Amino acid sequence: HYDAYLVDGNTKFDSSRDRKASYEFPLSKGKVINAWEVAIPTMTVGEVAEIVCTSDYGYGDKGFHPIVPPKASLRYEVELLGTWEPAGSALQRIEAAGIKKDEGNDLYKKSAFEQALYAYKKGRDYVIELWDCEPEELEQCRELVIALQLNISACYLKLREFDNAVEVANNVLQRDPSNVKAYYRIGQAYLEKAEFEKGIEYLETGVKMTSDPDLKNMLATLKHKQDTWFRNSKSVFRKMVS
Repeated sequence: HYDAYLVDGNTKFDSSRDRKASYEFPLSKGKVINAWEVAIPTMTVGEVAEIVCTSDYGYGDKGFHPIVPPKASLRYEVELLGTWEPAGSALQRIEAAGIKKDEGNDLYKKSAFEQALYAYKKGRDYVIELWDCEPEELEQCRELVIALQLNISACYLKLREFDNAVEVANNVLQRDPSNVKAYYRIGQAYLEKAEFEKGIEYLETGVKMTSDPDLKNMLATLKHKQDTWFRNSKSVFRKMVS
């Protein structure tokens, strides 16, 4: 993520945060200004840094019309969410995905959920479309994709992006229809959204398939919350018409 400012007047002219979309780019490909090419490789994942540069390391004498004037000095506030290496062989991609998974786990334990989400997504991207490999490697890919998707869903829950959490957990169920954690993530999301009926529908399916005690407890919680909501709604209605 980044926020970009003109040093003269401290005017913000660009922001990935305002767009609510992280910015990804390869180094040494001419995709970003020289200041970033120099500074970003010195950063560590999760670090927030201020990058200040003259026009020589920015947009030069011509600027970037209409948002950056000629010969403008620039200031960036940059947060490095994650890094990745170019994809290689099937084995290299599996290893890279595992590294990203471990990196995400460490960040998650530190409550750095946005950075963890980025790491998990990068790990998933290494292997989710990997088909040209040996049967043993294919099974490793499947297990990694499921684990990474579950972790992505968990991050979305922490970030209170509940619809995304449900969508990713549903992707897991397409690969593994009896996955307990996927049902549980969905139950958590619908509990937070107070969409109890939808959560109950999913959890009843999960309980039938797995008889998992944690799912049964989540199902009971959803039903209790739904009953409480109905009772409160009836009470409010009676007061309105009395």
